[in-house]
Amino acid sequence: MCVQKLKLRIDWSDLDLLGHVNNVAIVRYLQAGRVHFMEKIGLPVFPGMKTGPIEAATEIQFRKQLHFPGDIEVQTSVREVKNTSIILNHQICDKDGDVAVSATEVIVHFDFIGQCKIPLTDKIRTQIMEYERSLQ
Repeated sequence: MCVQKLKLRIDWSDLDLLGHVNNVAIVRYLQAGRVHFMEKIGLPVFPGMKTGPIEAATEIQFRKQLHFPGDIEVQTSVREVKNTSIILNHQICDKDGDVAVSATEVIVHFDFIGQCKIPLTDKIRTQIMEYERSLQ
């Protein structure tokens, strides 16, 4: 399995009253991994797009608390490419490499004008395969 690795710093503003990273910050870390992946496969997100990726579902398992100060690594891989969607797996690892969060996201290729999902193009499929090869 090819894994994209994105290093991020835990900011003080990511903490909750208990002193550990808030679940909202975890969702932002996942977003950073997803957006980085989309840019790398040539499917960036920008205002005014007629078609593009949208997040349809997210499932998150919190396994270990994260604390400030610290660095994390968001590891993103493609679990499956379907007709209209890409399923991504993420792991957020702490500075010791321990998995703190596991997540799965379903990203749908969407027509913003027609407000419906559309098939992934052959170009997108090829770009995913090429990016995965570049990670090996």
